[in-house]
Amino acid sequence: MLTDNPGFRATLNRLFPEIELEGVAKASGQRVVYFCRFRAPPSGTTRPDWSGWGDVVLKVSHADDPSGIAYMQMEIGVLASLNSPQFPRLRFHQIYSEVPETEEKLPIKLFVTVEEMVPSRPLSACLGEFNTEDAVLDLLVKLVVAMTQIWLHDRRLVHRDLKPDNILIRPDKSICVIDLGILRETGSQGITDTGAIHGPLTPSFCSPEQAQNDKRAISFKSDVFSLGTIAYQLLAGFNPFVDSPQDTARAILNNVVSRQPKRLDEIRKCSKSTADVIERMMAKEPYKRHRAPQLLLDELRAAREKWQ
Repeated sequence: MLTDNPGFRATLNRLFPEIELEGVAKASGQRVVYFCRFRAPPSGTTRPDWSGWGDVVLKVSHADDPSGIAYMQMEIGVLASLNSPQFPRLRFHQIYSEVPETEEKLPIKLFVTVEEMVPSRPLSACLGEFNTEDAVLDLLVKLVVAMTQIWLHDRRLVHRDLKPDNILIRPDKSICVIDLGILRETGSQGITDTGAIHGPLTPSFCSPEQAQNDKRAISFKSDVFSLGTIAYQLLAGFNPFVDSPQDTARAILNNVVSRQPKRLDEIRKCSKSTADVIERMMAKEPYKRHRAPQLLLDELRAAREKWQ
């Protein structure tokens, strides 16, 4: 597994001499993610000039890992096809086995992508700004509109890791969904080892079918469950499946599968119409959730109109 350390940063500087690493993101999946920018290369060199890109996100994964490559290739293809402000723009991607200018062999092959940096804050850093019913409903509408581009993609894709860390809020309150690195096609067998306990997920925001590793049941409705959980946490002030910071992943997954959270209109000021739609989004059985993205969008908009 790749980790951020001085030696790894030195390797990146050999690949990209003009890079300025400004920070590292929270660990996510099997890759290292940096916030950075590029200086202009010295005159007379043949290296590309990426200085005009401004701030960017550089993602690096192990290119000898077939599953990691498959996920990143899917992310690259989807980002290239979407061309939407609700998802980051892809700038560059390449597999490296040697330093281009010197042909020095790298100790490991690296898969590198560069995406635009979205001026924003993750939802996890501004939860308190989205704790009212109108704010949550407005956010859900924006997220469902964005995710419909994924769910109704030609390949009928599922994000599988929607959570506050992966939802960016711009200053104008528009949203951008990031970390598409574990996308999968609806109904596919998946890339992860079939002997694994479950596929890649975040326990406190995953769906019951993900928690039980029921791969054939994973669809856009799994993402709907995650969005419902996010909305529940925003309105209630706590995640319904987490009892304490010391909870193990196994304990949280058990709660996702078996615990029925109290209705939102029973625990705080929340209209019945909003509580109804979020409860349906969080139904344990996928068939009880909205059967089409448009139906969910219609219910959310109707709830917003009733509340207003």
